[in-house]
Order: sequence, then structure tokens, then C-alpha cells
Amino acid sequence: MPKSKVLFLGLGRMGFHMSAHLSKSKNIELFIYNRSKKKENNWLKAYKAKKFDFKNSNNLKFDIIITCLKDDQSINQVTKNLLKSLCFHKETIFIDHSTISLSQVENLNNLLNKNKINFLDAPVTGGEEGAKNGKLSVMVGGNPSKFKLALPIIKSYSKSVVHMGKTGSGQLAKFTNQILICGILYSISEAFIFSKHHKLNQNKLYDVIKNGAAGSWQFSNRYMTLIKNKFNFGFSTELMEKDLRYVLKQSKKSKLNLKLTKEVHQKYKKLINTKYRIQDTSSLVKTFI
Repeated sequence: MPKSKVLFLGLGRMGFHMSAHLSKSKNIELFIYNRSKKKENNWLKAYKAKKFDFKNSNNLKFDIIITCLKDDQSINQVTKNLLKSLCFHKETIFIDHSTISLSQVENLNNLLNKNKINFLDAPVTGGEEGAKNGKLSVMVGGNPSKFKLALPIIKSYSKSVVHMGKTGSGQLAKFTNQILICGILYSISEAFIFSKHHKLNQNKLYDVIKNGAAGSWQFSNRYMTLIKNKFNFGFSTELMEKDLRYVLKQSKKSKLNLKLTKEVHQKYKKLINTKYRIQDTSSLVKTFI
């Protein structure tokens, strides 16, 4: 059985580990690319794949192209460069794991369709830990038959992969996920301020709450680091601010007033100009102190 030729672009905190899982498959011929060559070289010291070079790629035809990039501008630029550089065959599937605006999803889908490339919007959740352990949750929008073809590849780094519906529904599901996360982090921050004010033992509080009705992934994974004043874990404040900006852009278009999401977004905007910009999202608590 011939190997699938796969190109993975974007070796950030998530993509670095997702692509690592792909490198371990005997059924995949993997190519990797990252704009920062230092990060790319660090990846190649740990895992095996071929470097992708936009300038010397004319003869390459990939079965699967995967992107995991920062924002609208990044995915837009990389996609245009790919279309200039590569030849595609009719079965090529383009999977985007980035969190981008819905308008950018639509633009990307139109651009790829004009070039007869199959597109799946497939944002992920689960944090850096999920990426490391191959336990991400992936929400996918796009053609059902192409989803089935891409599923074995996506499962390499995922625990849960759900086809949400037509193109764009994956991104809408991710927006919903981010609304939930920002609300949970808001309540965790207030709970921390309240319990600390009343001098409750924070370790005991963690133990009694984590498995109860108020428990959550965010509480289990971030409360202990929060009380230790440590925030160098996983998904950054900068990225959450960007995601919530896209959520609010879509909610405005849909004429929905997401009051809590607006308030949390404003708090993350304040953190963007501080040292917490590159720290994890639980640093939201610093806006309450």
C-alpha cells in the first residue's frame, strides 16, 4: 500500500506535537514547514520528516496538506504561497486546524475550491497537553466523504474527532468552545479571589471541588498552577484574545449580544500589553486582583 504524502505547516505549541505523532506512522511520508527555522530545526532534531521548501516544490503532489497557524493573516498568506508553489491532484485534501474568523474560512474554502482542492475546517481543542498525548478534540466542517478519508490522519493526534456539518461548522463549534472556556476561567478567577479572601486552604479546596459538580478540565489543570502564581502553560492570553475577537465579530454579524464574552475579551485585551501576553489563559485572574 503506497504511503500518503502529507505536508504539515505550522510548528507552534500545538502543531509541533501534532506533526510529531504523524512522523511515527509507517504509512505517511511526512514533510514539515515552519516560518521560524529555529523551531523547524528543533523539531527535526527530535523527529523524522523532510523539509518543505516553497522554492523547490514544483514536482510535489500531496495527498493531505495540514495547516495549524496563528490567525487569519497567517493562513491567508501560507495558502496563497502554496497555490503558487504546488501542483495539486484532484484528491488532495486541505485540513486547517487553525482558529480563524468565519469570513476567512469562507474565503479559504472559495479559494481552494477554485483550484479544485477539497477543504476541511477542523479547529482543535485540548491544549498543549492534549497535543503531546494525542488526545485532542477536533471539530470538523466540510464534505462528509472527504472527512472519512482524512479521519485516519486526524486520529493520529486526536482522541475525539466529530464531523459537525458543512464548511464553517467546525469553526463555529470552536467559537462555542471558546465562549465556554472564557466563562469558566472568569468564574475560576472570582472563586479564587473569594476563597483566598476568606483564607480557605487552597489545596483542600482543590481536592474537594475537582471531582464535584463544579469540576472542569480548566479547574483540574489550571487551578493549582494559578494558586502557585505560575502561568507558563499551554494556550496563551494573546491567542485567546484573538479567538474571542473572532467570536465577537461573528456574534455581531449574527446580532447576538454575548455580554460575558465581551467582558472577558476586554480583560484579555488589557493583558496583551503586559508580561502575561504570552502566558496561559488562567492569567485572567490578574485582571481581578
